[in-house]
Amino acid sequence: MTTILSYGTTQYLFGTLIVPVSDTFHWNRASISSVYAVSLLLAGLLGVPVGYLVDRYGARLLMTLGSLLGGLTLFGLASAHAAWQFALLWVGGMGIAMALFLYPVTFTVITTWFEQGRGKAFAVLTFLGGLASPIFFPLAGALLPIMGWRSMLLLFGGLHLVIAVPLHGLLLRRAPGGEGTRTLHEHQERSLLRGEEVTARQALRQRPFWTLTISFAIAMLGNTVLFTHQIAHLIHRGYDPVLAATLAGGLGLASLPGRVGLNLLSERVSPRVLLGLCHVVQALGVVFLILAPSIPWLLVYVLLYGAAFGAISPLKASVVADYFGKKAYGAITALQGLPIALCTAAGPLAAGWLYDLLGRYDLAFWLCAGGFLLAGIGIALTPPARQRRPVAGERLEGA
Repeated sequence: MTTILSYGTTQYLFGTLIVPVSDTFHWNRASISSVYAVSLLLAGLLGVPVGYLVDRYGARLLMTLGSLLGGLTLFGLASAHAAWQFALLWVGGMGIAMALFLYPVTFTVITTWFEQGRGKAFAVLTFLGGLASPIFFPLAGALLPIMGWRSMLLLFGGLHLVIAVPLHGLLLRRAPGGEGTRTLHEHQERSLLRGEEVTARQALRQRPFWTLTISFAIAMLGNTVLFTHQIAHLIHRGYDPVLAATLAGGLGLASLPGRVGLNLLSERVSPRVLLGLCHVVQALGVVFLILAPSIPWLLVYVLLYGAAFGAISPLKASVVADYFGKKAYGAITALQGLPIALCTAAGPLAAGWLYDLLGRYDLAFWLCAGGFLLAGIGIALTPPARQRRPVAGERLEGA
């Protein structure tokens, strides 16, 4: 529930705000895109200390504070009467909030709670979390002409305070390892014997860390471009704003089978292979979006891109866990988040600049398609994760 709300009122919400907020404050697309870009960059930079804190103390307090800050920030945005106020609140408030409650934190919670059946756990979380876009894209598209963007943000801010804050504060718990139970200690010892557990420093010295990180960063650049600008692109192509928001929301519905099916399959087939294929399918979907002469072509884009996108986040989490274990999972994913944040920040800004320069999004989207293809190739070329079983009496480094 809180994942639906967290994504629905941050990453998916911003795309619906581009046109009305640009009209209100007389911003060009590059300027408003830079606001979103810098917030993503800040969230990525904060991921390192947040990941360390989650590994050490758990996510309860951090996610509670994130939802509280998110709700209060939406209240402040609704009251912004100058462009600089909106920019400062979104960058500062939402940037910090996203670092505290989005997937990098929730995936760490799942990773520490589950070993057997981890793929199923990711599938459940991301299946339900995938409802964020089919709920909030159409909801925002319907509410905007009725109540305006300011009142809509007040409503969404209230949802954070009424739903997410109490759920995080009252119900979220640490995995048993935080209490030092014998069962988890024994499990951790078995994991070390399999050679699964890696410290953040050790991960930085391994080639898969860098090939995976670069591939993840390139793919996330494309994803943020699309989720930030696809509605504006469709409106520019002459489609009704409500229809554009509905099609964008359809990506979430299309993602649901992939979130479940591919992540359940990842317990039988290498999640690395599945992840690489998903990025190739994303590239194909974007080609349909660019060339689309009619709604049926857009539906093909929704089906292809949505199905692949839905599986990507949990597959990435499984891949990282397979390579590096869970000992320093939060810190390792946070370190990956630094270059990923740079790319996710640069993507929407570059796409907005290209739109201002060319008057259309086609070139930006072609570059996204190429980026997805490169990401798929990079993941395919990453050596498979290996589980090392030492001989009797061998001491593993870091054990």
